Amino acid sequence: MRLLVIANRYYLATLIIVFVAGSLAAYLILKSIINQEFNEKLFAEQDQLLYELRNYENLEKTYYLNIGDLIEINEVAENPNIPPTLIDTVMYDPYEKKELPFRLLTFSSEIKSRFYVITISKSLLPNQDLMEGVSEIMLGIALMLMVSLGLLNRFIFKKLWHPFHQIIDQLHKFQITHPEQLAIEPSHVEEFNDLRQVLDKMISKSIYDYKTLKEYTENTSHEIQTPLAIIKNKAEMLLQEPLSEAQLNEVSKIYEAAGRLSRLKEGLSTLTKIDNNQFVESEPIELKAFIMSRLSGFDELVDLKGLKVDVRFEANPILNFSNDLMYMMVTNLLSNSIKHNIQNGTIRIILTQNQLVIENTGRDPGIPTSSLFDRFKRSGDGHESTGLGLSIIKRIADLYDMTILYTYEDGWHRIITSFNSQKHQNHEDQR
Repeated sequence: MRLLVIANRYYLATLIIVFVAGSLAAYLILKSIINQEFNEKLFAEQDQLLYELRNYENLEKTYYLNIGDLIEINEVAENPNIPPTLIDTVMYDPYEKKELPFRLLTFSSEIKSRFYVITISKSLLPNQDLMEGVSEIMLGIALMLMVSLGLLNRFIFKKLWHPFHQIIDQLHKFQITHPEQLAIEPSHVEEFNDLRQVLDKMISKSIYDYKTLKEYTENTSHEIQTPLAIIKNKAEMLLQEPLSEAQLNEVSKIYEAAGRLSRLKEGLSTLTKIDNNQFVESEPIELKAFIMSRLSGFDELVDLKGLKVDVRFEANPILNFSNDLMYMMVTNLLSNSIKHNIQNGTIRIILTQNQLVIENTGRDPGIPTSSLFDRFKRSGDGHESTGLGLSIIKRIADLYDMTILYTYEDGWHRIITSFNSQKHQNHEDQR
């Protein structure tokens, strides 16, 4: 969720709470003030009415004041001693032609030696209209405030956070394999300038560490390769000499150990290059043709073990992939299916639009299949393996947002590689 949306939600929630609380308080205060003034007006009319009744001769039974207001005077035989009493009720208003709320002031009084019960009725409709009008005004102000704050907040965020978004864009474009310093303009916001300086230092350090590690890996690989090649050549020469059987066995062990160490070096070097994103060049690869090309390279090994290969292509997905990494991935998958197979076993290859499944007969690995993706993990019959093949496959799969699953059931090894061919194609189209 974007920062602007989160900020607007907080602003809106705060504004609603303040508006509701403020409106309720304003309503109660305004209602109290109007009621107080309304009651004072009723009592003032009471005083005025008593004054007129006591000082003028003509008495009417009913007096109409403002529209909707009414005075009723009823003579009684004895003094009822009714104190001034206020009540709210509903009465029919002949002017509005409907029942409306009224406030009644009822009291008794002695006028010219005669007793009367007097009721002054005033319509509460003007008060209600006033309260509704004030509420509508407050609601309109609140809506205008919300809209104006939202627009203002959007404008402020867009202008104020422009340096931040510029930094994010630069970081998205940054590639450690083609390192360049961030081209970020200085900002008048101190925090963004601090962020820019920290990022510049961090990226400079990352570039330096990457170059150092790359040089170390290349130098180490080169320096190790030379003595390994010498050891293997010397061992091959000794194997040609007339040695005893025990001596030949020892030299063979040296030769095999040198070969395994060479493969281990290559595997670790490959993992390091993948981790450092050194395989950045991608191209559209037709998976069907690629698999058939690599499979033909294993014909001799397949014939040697008497394996039956069953290939089923249900689709021909095109993936945007590094050619070198695709070569490593497919080669390792096919190599594993041959190496860990049984004599006269079977290999099944199934390719769909979004999945590559390679199955082979074989012995129980003896350990959880999920752990075989860890470095230097080998199954029970993988003594000659470096334990890096599946690690390389897993790392390549992670690099290209693939999912890979290894299972063993009923004598069958099954590696399922799932991918989104449409996503790879869209990525290529964008390029």
